[in-house]
Amino acid sequence: MVSSKFVAALGALLSTPLAFAQYYPAGNATSTNAANPTGTGSPSAAQTVSVGVDSTGAAALVFTPDTIHANPGEEITFQFFPKNHSVVQADFNNPCNPSDNGIFSGFIPSSSGPADQVFTIKVKEDKPVWLYCAALKPAPHCAAGMVAVINPPKSGPNTLDAFRAAAKKTTTSTAPNTPNGGEVEKPSPSGTATGGPAQHTGAASNLVVSAGAVGGFMAAFAALLL
Repeated sequence: MVSSKFVAALGALLSTPLAFAQYYPAGNATSTNAANPTGTGSPSAAQTVSVGVDSTGAAALVFTPDTIHANPGEEITFQFFPKNHSVVQADFNNPCNPSDNGIFSGFIPSSSGPADQVFTIKVKEDKPVWLYCAALKPAPHCAAGMVAVINPPKSGPNTLDAFRAAAKKTTTSTAPNTPNGGEVEKPSPSGTATGGPAQHTGAASNLVVSAGAVGGFMAAFAALLL
């Protein structure tokens, strides 16, 4: 007959690595969120405007799209492409020069592909917002017709084509000293952010054993020895 002390000692030895496996997953395990998160974040409904590429992705002095419709409270994110561009708000009658207290992204460069920063604004009202790029190299971008509009008038002479034609008559552009009217930030990752405790998957997941399972195993083992 095996003593009770031996059974107890053997039980401690067998249960220890199983308990550790619950808290120390293997190095090649991956982490995911639990199915019952404590909070969730919805994907942003922001529209994205590409600055410096056309609809095919080729480099061009354009905003794509150059006409944006958005309701008050909605967001618009500007994504910048090579080599250096900006988003500046202008008055319709004064293209290529900034409005007082208007939108300005600052100059956001990129050597290849999309820049590592975006500029996001929130639409405050449904009135037209006229935009241009204030970059000057290799020639003034605004004078080349790099303009856009948010919520253009439904009728009348103040059209994007008229704004672009006036911009092409200019010879230079100016810009504010500091960004205004939006947030310059890192691009948001795709998908929905969820909260809650992490659940490990991978090699270590096969070692996660409940306390009840350990107790049952030990009881059966002890019965065989006694």
